Amino acid sequence: MNLARTFEPAGILILLLLLEAPGAVASSGNNVLPNIIVILTDDMGYGDIGAYGNTQIDTPHIDAIAQRGVLLTNGYASANVCTPSRAGLLTGRYAIRSGLAWKVVQAGDQRSLPASEQTMAELVKGAGYQAGMVGKWHLGSFPGSSPMHHGFDYFLGVPHSNDMPDFALYEGEEIIEYPVDQRSLTRRYTEAATSFIADSADAPFLLYVAHTFPHIPLYASSAFAGKSRAGMYGDVVQEIDWSTGEIVDELRRNNLLENTLIIFTSDNGPFFEGSTAGLKGGKGNAWEGGYRVPFIVSWPAVITGGRSLDTLAINIDILPTIAEVVDRKPRAEIIDGQSLLPALVGRSNVENRYFYYFNNEAVVGLRDAAWKFMTHAYYTTSIGAFEKFDQLPGFESSYDLLFDARALNGESYSVAEREPETVVRFKRELLEARKEFDLLRTRPAEKTYPN
Repeated sequence: MNLARTFEPAGILILLLLLEAPGAVASSGNNVLPNIIVILTDDMGYGDIGAYGNTQIDTPHIDAIAQRGVLLTNGYASANVCTPSRAGLLTGRYAIRSGLAWKVVQAGDQRSLPASEQTMAELVKGAGYQAGMVGKWHLGSFPGSSPMHHGFDYFLGVPHSNDMPDFALYEGEEIIEYPVDQRSLTRRYTEAATSFIADSADAPFLLYVAHTFPHIPLYASSAFAGKSRAGMYGDVVQEIDWSTGEIVDELRRNNLLENTLIIFTSDNGPFFEGSTAGLKGGKGNAWEGGYRVPFIVSWPAVITGGRSLDTLAINIDILPTIAEVVDRKPRAEIIDGQSLLPALVGRSNVENRYFYYFNNEAVVGLRDAAWKFMTHAYYTTSIGAFEKFDQLPGFESSYDLLFDARALNGESYSVAEREPETVVRFKRELLEARKEFDLLRTRPAEKTYPN
């Protein structure tokens, strides 16, 4: 197995798509290149918004993005916890390549996103974009490892999760509030995001909005507290939906909505609360509920809206998708993600591939378009040698599990004994993946157990 792939941006495809909708592009300001907004929630479940079937939480603004764009029903985070998922989203590479697959970054942690990694902000800067970030970073301690060191021209937000010490609100690299009134965070993120859009309306921009919530502890402003039919969790999600509506309205006010690529997703599945829409598991494990997340893409000038796609989409696909949109080649030799643009515009599907499920630094499962193969759904131990993988302590299945990825009952029943050739194929791929990723493991063996 060789995960490296040649990346060739397709500027001609983008030009043709834009020419097919000249009125839409002409009405979206002076930019030919689209504006790009990535909205990331924290610990939001696959079933937490109306577009994916929720009936207890009102999310009309997020649902409207889906109606204008494409709802991806096989959308995934690249990890089941915050730090590695965010590293994957920003770089287009599995977090093990940047040394961030092992646990989440803690307050004061020495680990951070290496300067050698190219973020989507750094990628688009080469195409003349301004780049702003609002919200939760969680890829290194401040000030030395802040977003300002990774291509972002503007930042307002927090360094890590809201249950960690030293939780302060920063603008740039300066603390502007400590302790933070968390009830005001979503509103303040929204105000910063809309101001950035207004200030950047005359040139192409990338805006990354990474919400603190619905990660626990939960906080909602007085305008939303007690308003949903799903407790405080629902209140928090409805405020995020309001925030999304404000961002879209600001685009409309500046005549930018038609030519803005909007991507909405979550960093992993839900924790104690939240809906997986019936999927098994949640945050921190390798069942579908921990990895499958909302994934919505809209670009009215180019993408025909009102559709759903079952193509396999992962947050590591966001950077190569953006690279194709802005016609820039990522500098990394290996990009694990693939551009979703051909599938989104209906030209072709994403090529067949495997998606790898990690717990800490080990590959514990993988899937393709049809099947999901699992060895350790709850893998909680770092080990020094993969050849001892079957002897791991901790919570794991004692036999191979193979699930029909398209079945309505999901991960309820394994069919491994009925598909021996498929199991052999997946075992071979899993072994090759472990060999390749094992080369990236630099830390000594260490046992970790859930709290």
